[in-house]
Amino acid sequence: MERNPRERIRHPPGLRGRAIGLFYRNLSKRKRPKPETQAIRLGPCVSVPQTVLAKVEESLRKFEQSCEDEQVLKDFEAQFRHLLCADFEEFILSTKSSNYELMNNELQNQRYKSELLAKERDPDFQQRYEQRLKLPAMKQNERILEAIKANQVLLIVGSTGCGKTTQVPQLILDDYIFNNRGSQCHVVCTQPRRISAVTVAERVAYERLEKLGVSVGYQIRLESEMPRDSGSILYCTTGVLLQKLQSDPLMSAVSAVIIDEIHERGVETDLLLALFKFILPHRPELKVILMSATVSEHEFSAYFNNCCTINIEGTMFPVKVNYLEDIIQETGYTRFRNNPHEFARNKPRHQANQLDRQSAANFDYNAMIEPYLRHIRNQYDAQVLQALRCTDSEGCENLQFLEHLIFYICDTKPPGAILVFLPGYDKISKLNTILQNPTSPVGQRYSRKIQVYPLHSMMPTMFQKNVFQPPPPGMRKVILSTTVAETSVTIDDVVYVINSGRMKTNNYNVEANLQMLEETWVTKANTQQRKGRAGRVQPGICYNLFSRARERTMIDQIVPEILRCKLESTILNLKMLHVKDVHHFLSTLISPPDKQAIVNGINLLKRINALDVEGTLTPLGMHLARLPVDPQIGKMLVMSALFRCLDPISSVAAGLSFKSPFYVPLGKEKDVDRIRRHLSANQRSDHLMIDNVVLNYREALEDNCERDFCYNNFLSLGTLQQLEQMKKQFASLLRASSFTDSGHCSAKSSNENSRNIPLLRAIIAAGLYPNMAFLSKVRRTRNHVNAIHHLTTPEERRVNFHPCSVNSNEASFDSHYFVYFQKQKSSSLYLLDATMVFPMALIIFGDGVETGYTENKIFYISVGRTYFFKCDPGTAKVILELRKRLEWLMQKRALNPSPILPNSSEDYIVKAIQILLSLDDVYDYSDQYMSSDEEQN
Repeated sequence: MERNPRERIRHPPGLRGRAIGLFYRNLSKRKRPKPETQAIRLGPCVSVPQTVLAKVEESLRKFEQSCEDEQVLKDFEAQFRHLLCADFEEFILSTKSSNYELMNNELQNQRYKSELLAKERDPDFQQRYEQRLKLPAMKQNERILEAIKANQVLLIVGSTGCGKTTQVPQLILDDYIFNNRGSQCHVVCTQPRRISAVTVAERVAYERLEKLGVSVGYQIRLESEMPRDSGSILYCTTGVLLQKLQSDPLMSAVSAVIIDEIHERGVETDLLLALFKFILPHRPELKVILMSATVSEHEFSAYFNNCCTINIEGTMFPVKVNYLEDIIQETGYTRFRNNPHEFARNKPRHQANQLDRQSAANFDYNAMIEPYLRHIRNQYDAQVLQALRCTDSEGCENLQFLEHLIFYICDTKPPGAILVFLPGYDKISKLNTILQNPTSPVGQRYSRKIQVYPLHSMMPTMFQKNVFQPPPPGMRKVILSTTVAETSVTIDDVVYVINSGRMKTNNYNVEANLQMLEETWVTKANTQQRKGRAGRVQPGICYNLFSRARERTMIDQIVPEILRCKLESTILNLKMLHVKDVHHFLSTLISPPDKQAIVNGINLLKRINALDVEGTLTPLGMHLARLPVDPQIGKMLVMSALFRCLDPISSVAAGLSFKSPFYVPLGKEKDVDRIRRHLSANQRSDHLMIDNVVLNYREALEDNCERDFCYNNFLSLGTLQQLEQMKKQFASLLRASSFTDSGHCSAKSSNENSRNIPLLRAIIAAGLYPNMAFLSKVRRTRNHVNAIHHLTTPEERRVNFHPCSVNSNEASFDSHYFVYFQKQKSSSLYLLDATMVFPMALIIFGDGVETGYTENKIFYISVGRTYFFKCDPGTAKVILELRKRLEWLMQKRALNPSPILPNSSEDYIVKAIQILLSLDDVYDYSDQYMSSDEEQN
């Protein structure tokens, strides 16, 4: 029997809340017919007045593309292609004879040995060595050394705090030195985080009675303290080691590589594992030691042909674990708010939609917690069971609960540092503020007896080091940390761990090609690691802010990052290592990524001209791979160097690569928003706003009032200092590549166009393209408080400006095209950052620029077959010629980097572009897009 086509399809029985909405959304997608041909929707007219067009043509005529230049370009390209012709194994073999190797030097051997023997007689060294002997790793020193000598690959599995990271490199170095081979030893030990590399290096140098830079050093982005070339240990980030492999794929100047924390499954760590599988047969004397927590050791061993494995015990003292129900019972805290039953009873009828969303969010929680409450009802008080029904009882949604627990420990427990695990910097900042200004009597009594230390991987290193110092007598140390303190950093005096059970993870939707930063529940492996941080100096206590029922729903271990991220940077790294077939190489990883994710990455790299149509690395791609930033940000930097606007664009690049300099105290959200808008100077750009912040900060610095400036504008002084450091690094790298003639980002020669706002917008667009969005309509509510934006991207029908964007709530825009760097999915799909750009910038710097006629015989010029603009044929002809010359110039500069000198022949291309972009300030396009209308409240 056929269904009546007019009959409404009902959702299946059993669906509740959000699941019903998803069912009907997917149904509507299936019903929606796909158009056979794309309807062309023309944007504004971009025809250029004849007088202006004549100036552009004159500049193009003055740009001389000589036959000599053509030949030089062909020679450079042939040389570049020759460099790329070898595959990875051929590249390895070609470096065998050319790279420096560690040679045996008898004089150095004797000097290193005599220095070590002299230190052994020093009482301070002896005392520190006795402390080392207490570590579980040192109790197996002979077994570890024998295994390293007998095997090329060794897996060491040890729980948190066993000493494997600090002791194994020293065991190897000392063994070489005592056997008169110190000059042939150089150990490189990778760490997944910057702070880990620095603090572990400092700890090892302390144990060896040395300063950093003798036998122990570190190397991270922006910062290094290198040890001597031989008889040494270098701690570095995984990214630094990947960079080293590009110039020395055989690691010929290294005797042993230690890859630490492999259980965290970072992208760079997984790449290193795969690369060393290729390298090891060509370096039989190289030792590779893999170090992991007690997670998936069998998987790693099998990947290296069932390599030798040594297990080391970890925590030295027992740790008591309290779950949420135990904590509520013990502390008596029950002031939770989000009880689903109370919410449903008290919610006003006119907020029914919000009620539905809340009910959908609560459904899964109720399904999990209610059976568990029935199971434990005879073990806990009724008020505990009632508190567990509140959704904000678990995790860190209720920061007042965390405050209460911290001060409860201060009031009732013996001395010992408290380590609190939180998902991100925002929660760290908010809890820090609460602890500094407590409202409870107990909190007020102890607020001056605690020292609070935020610990976050993106904080400047100088601020992070203080967390390892013991507190003054009578004070208790409270560390607020992300996952950075989970495995990479050991703080010796921690006795109490508060595990919120939450962390931030990057996730990647392959089908939507959407990268998302989400707050999620930790894994069971994370929980074990966090527990292990207590009990270093005495029996400890771990407070899990989730129930046993929640723990049962947690996955065992984290999904490898290679399966949760976009792959553009990874592919560029592999291309620099002469990996021709990226698909094949990535299939050899311990956890191969989705094939579509690889396709997405390659497609984007082709669109920004980092790869050619055949997927081969281009000269521009080579430079982008050498920059320690996302490829799109890297392209923006290269363009800024060529167009002489480095200082403002490097501020944009630093802000996108690091983080916003703003912090948002509780209750000050509107004040911070107002200051953001003020500093944006009505430029409708989150990116240029960062440049304005940096410029204002520099002025305050000259007046010696930078701290007041930061305080008054809710800016982090440490973050601004880090942004300036990153800008210096970018300038140095561009100078090293010969794109500029100065290593200073504010040099006059690199900034002649730095106040040309239309050009700055265009360079930002050139870098962030093809991340484009179109604003079709803006509505204002009658009370003129909120603006409602109808914003689309080529991939999504509806996105929004993030509430923190300076573009949110704005009602008037001179152009309705935007470029952005990052989207984030939470309650809606948001553009985290956006810059308004004009059509001409997209036409000059976009890809897939074509011309044609509509069905109504209207001539157009289009970008990426997505955005179409009215245009007269004369303007289109000149623009296409300009694009051709610009492409030639970019290729020449990528093959043979050097600055474009003012008033040179090549500078006429820049001038032609500036002439066209200057029309942005003359014409008002806004009425060609849409009309704003009012919406009833």
